[in-house]
Amino acid sequence: MPATAPQPQRVMVPPYPIGGGPVLVASDGADAISEALCRAGRYAASALGGSLAVLGVVDPLPAVAAGSEVVPVSADLDASRMRSLHQELERAVSVAAAGDPSWPIEILLGSPPRVLAREAVHRQASLLVMGIGRHNPLDRLFGAETTLATLRESPVPILAVGPHYPACPQQVVVGLDFSVASLQAAQLALRLLGPGGHLALVHVRPRFEEPSADWQAWDADYSRTLPPLLAQVRAELEIPEGITVETVVVRGDPAPALLAYAQQVGADLVAVGTQRHSFVERLLVGSVATRVLRHARCGVLAVPVRTVDAVDGSGAGSAHGSG
Repeated sequence: MPATAPQPQRVMVPPYPIGGGPVLVASDGADAISEALCRAGRYAASALGGSLAVLGVVDPLPAVAAGSEVVPVSADLDASRMRSLHQELERAVSVAAAGDPSWPIEILLGSPPRVLAREAVHRQASLLVMGIGRHNPLDRLFGAETTLATLRESPVPILAVGPHYPACPQQVVVGLDFSVASLQAAQLALRLLGPGGHLALVHVRPRFEEPSADWQAWDADYSRTLPPLLAQVRAELEIPEGITVETVVVRGDPAPALLAYAQQVGADLVAVGTQRHSFVERLLVGSVATRVLRHARCGVLAVPVRTVDAVDGSGAGSAHGSG
């Protein structure tokens, strides 16, 4: 028998706790990407009421095998790479920041996903801004896989952008499955939407190629209960003046259907919630978030479930939940 269709009830949209922490921009110094990252970071910091900091992470060079011996790489070489990255970021930031002296740059050594997740928690960051990459073996350091690996580690939301991401997104699509994660993603996406922008709450319902009588009855029940739920979510959202919000229902597999709709409307950003309970689920992150991040042609906002104590410095583990 099919699962019970969602029943009409009041949908309480939990506020996404923003503690006024900094927006952290993670970059490897690739000029086009760094400029886009800085533009996105500047607007996000303004929208979320926080400061902005730029982080570069250098992955230590591995030891070199020489016959039966392993020769460690000189620490001076990693230090040289760190200085070089700092110089590259200084040049990129000087252009993107228009000479703003308040953007500190720091270069760290270590595994990028772990270092960035650690720094985001330690600094009580509101957002991590990273590159989305091109999804192939020649991706730069902060391509999609590193961003995805960071999402597995971090309870802080991640905004992944490409070189053509607009500083101020006007068209945002949110994947809505009525989970706490997706509801909080909608709230945060509203904060990042530009003045006069448009946000679409997109719910993907299943498609059955050869539905049985039971599935047809379930689908009819689903059709009756879905509109009130969507209306309640929209009513609960804190919608800024001048912003338009619509609810949309499409059929199909969640990630491809969401991405197809985003491409159809020319979205600047797709927002999805992620929930992670167990070690295995942290590795998976959530099939929808993973597939969206890997295949999106626009920016992606991935928002882990976050509770109020997650922003006070004591609740790094309070991001919980799979999406």
